[in-house]
Amino acid sequence: MANCKLAQNILKSDFCGYSLLKVTDIYLGNYADVTASVSGNEVTAITLATGTSMYHVEPSKDSASFTDELQVTDGGAKYRTHTLNFSIDSGNYNKDLAGVVDDLSLGRYVGIAKLANGVYVMLGRVTPLEATSANVSGAASATDSTAIQVVMTSDTTETVLPLSSDAITALLAAVKA
Repeated sequence: MANCKLAQNILKSDFCGYSLLKVTDIYLGNYADVTASVSGNEVTAITLATGTSMYHVEPSKDSASFTDELQVTDGGAKYRTHTLNFSIDSGNYNKDLAGVVDDLSLGRYVGIAKLANGVYVMLGRVTPLEATSANVSGAASATDSTAIQVVMTSDTTETVLPLSSDAITALLAAVKA
């Protein structure tokens, strides 16, 4: 159980500097295949079931985001909702992309977002991310893009956690080539 008391000051002088939290890359792993160890509010290790991989999703520029939002019920119970949003430029839509849309729509995932400042954060570790929306859109004109747009959510009891350098190394080694 969490110790629900502050244990340090939160001062601007402690957290001063540039901060670019833009999501630049996404990694998804099938929920049943991924185990992550946590110590001190940080993911310290990632292991995958034998013969499985993490998958790199390169989102369309400026299309990806995540949120970790506190939810409070009418009765006062509290939990968190992790949300991962992204679009993928689909180019020529074909049978392979149709399969991707189905996989993203129907699967259960652990998600990792890489931020522009080099920080990696994990979503859906305790309960899996699942699609609440997965849309394919065609272009309105020759200059518009076509895209697959995905929103995944997870109701959970854990805040989004950053990855340690060891966990980042394990993640990148587990990405399917």
